[in-house]
Amino acid sequence: MKKRQGTATPNRAQGVSPHRSGDSLEAWGGIVSAHLDDWAEELGCTPEDVLRGVGSTGIDPITDTAESKGRGKDRDRPTDPALRCLALTIDDAQTLKNVLSQ
Repeated sequence: MKKRQGTATPNRAQGVSPHRSGDSLEAWGGIVSAHLDDWAEELGCTPEDVLRGVGSTGIDPITDTAESKGRGKDRDRPTDPALRCLALTIDDAQTLKNVLSQ
């Protein structure tokens, strides 16, 4: 996991969940955000498996940078797994991990 400097104390002071980390993903305030490649590496699968797992469980990512959010609909969104980011709640990330480990 990549270490982020300077944000843990202010988040904790605001009553946000403390930082949790694993090998390549980090959770801040109950949200896990990473490139699709990093999700796949952490979960021991391919980026396509991650996307299938998200779709099959009905998980609605907090953020998926490949999806247009209403502004700039004509702009290309990053679909390359090295650039595309997904953000999930810790509970959704655990659900995804459970589904992909079966």
